[in-house]
Amino acid sequence: MVLALGLVAGTWVQAHAQERNSGPFRHQAACSSYKPAAVGGPVLPSRIPGLTLRWLGTSNYEVAYKGKVVLLDTYYDRGPRNRSIGFTPDQVTRADAILIGHAHFDHISDAVSIAGRTGAVVAGAAISADYLRSQGLPEGQILAVGNGSQFQLSDDITVDVALARHSTLSADVLKDAGQIYTDTSGTPTAEETAAEAAIRARGSSDPNIITEGTLAYVLTFDTGFRLLWLDSAGHVTPGDEALIARLGRIDAAIIAYQGNPIAAVQVPVTNALVQLFKPTIYLPAHHDEIAGVFFNLGLEPLFEAIHAELPTTRTLNPLYRAPICLDLTRPDGGLSLSYPVGP
Repeated sequence: MVLALGLVAGTWVQAHAQERNSGPFRHQAACSSYKPAAVGGPVLPSRIPGLTLRWLGTSNYEVAYKGKVVLLDTYYDRGPRNRSIGFTPDQVTRADAILIGHAHFDHISDAVSIAGRTGAVVAGAAISADYLRSQGLPEGQILAVGNGSQFQLSDDITVDVALARHSTLSADVLKDAGQIYTDTSGTPTAEETAAEAAIRARGSSDPNIITEGTLAYVLTFDTGFRLLWLDSAGHVTPGDEALIARLGRIDAAIIAYQGNPIAAVQVPVTNALVQLFKPTIYLPAHHDEIAGVFFNLGLEPLFEAIHAELPTTRTLNPLYRAPICLDLTRPDGGLSLSYPVGP
């Protein structure tokens, strides 16, 4: 299976296979297995400065580095009408930490059960922390963070936090989208409706999530490599601007591409965030369907808009669970373009 840019799933760029044949990822199971570390899959040996990323649907990502497993959002029980991500929440047995971008159900729904099983500390905004407490997560496993916060996930990973903004949609857009879902997929059965309602109940509907409860995180690894994660695509905030001014550089960025159901409307919103952070590598999030809520959004218009202004930024289109291994001794993660740069 070949990913975007000629990146062989979980290994080095195909075009440079011979050049890198003796590289540190050679024959590493973590870079060829579709089994996430969180459900018992392999990880890279701690001696290798390699980061393994896996997209686990919506804005969920798994970050594995030097034996540590960090989950970015935890919405794995997606209901009967959505495409399966290949495992269920009760199969997650390994997580050292969970970062929550915001407390809506499609970001936090499985955090309490997974933290209870793994002992992971869960970090999030005050609204997210309040929700976790309300669901019985022990205080010792809750870390409330906010704009300008910095904390250590481990000796090898430092995290900086900024107040971002949730995407916002007009009532007309939401009404039209709901009607299109009904017209194209029909009315869900009673069983489907009940299952989806139970999932949606595992999250907060606090309206202040829009302006006070959505966070951007930057993970800085011991090599200096920086990974940004932003799980909703609202407009650029002073917190976002202060974050990049303070850190100066982002090597890889995961930024949501969702909200508006039409690419032409959503591209400028997500692209504004990409242009602010100017990552060397861009990975999308939240662009897949949630039945009755979000449509699948094609990535090509977004990638073309990014390349028009940032022609050397690598854009990756990950598959569910497919490992992406990056060499953190290099700003480009060891990736190589498979298309021309510039006009």
